[in-house]
Amino acid sequence: MKTFKNKWLLLLLILINCRTIRPTIEIGRYMFNYNNLTYRIESVTPSNMEGYNILSRLENEHIVFKAIDKEQNGTLNEVLIGDLTLKDANAIYQVGIKEGERLGYIKKRTFAREYRTYDELNNYLLATYLLAVGDVYNKFRITSRHIISSEIVVIDLDADGKLDKVENGDMGLNFYQKYYDKILARGLKEMKIEKRNGTYIVLL
Repeated sequence: MKTFKNKWLLLLLILINCRTIRPTIEIGRYMFNYNNLTYRIESVTPSNMEGYNILSRLENEHIVFKAIDKEQNGTLNEVLIGDLTLKDANAIYQVGIKEGERLGYIKKRTFAREYRTYDELNNYLLATYLLAVGDVYNKFRITSRHIISSEIVVIDLDADGKLDKVENGDMGLNFYQKYYDKILARGLKEMKIEKRNGTYIVLL
């Protein structure tokens, strides 16, 4: 089954503009069937931050199941209502995404807040996530230019310049922090990254 990488965000093509003094919010939704049950996928995308997708199921107009994809990257992060496991919910979600693509309800767009650079040893990718649901965070990827299938992924949960979590890698945070510091400094110098009230944000 087709999977989605973080550099892709899911956005429904059926969009409704909410007229308000706030930044524009685009909403799209469609229905699909799974094991003789009807589910709904909704996409909520503000104009100035990354949106989220909701997978839900209703019975007699009451929500009996609801889960959220906070990054619009094709993977549910949390079950909010209902007793399905996250694994089972994601299996349903993938069926819904595939059906939405087949029907032309979904398009893919490139994640915009990315800073890419390199040196003689590695390629670097720093992405800032401004989530409508959740806090700002940075995801930092290091890919060797000489070793195939070698990728390090570390997370700065508050985007404050200090790494908090190793998502993929064999070394500790202190080891990867020196690379993160170097790329943050380079991005600031190149005006591709901005520091706002102690938060490092990759610019659009």
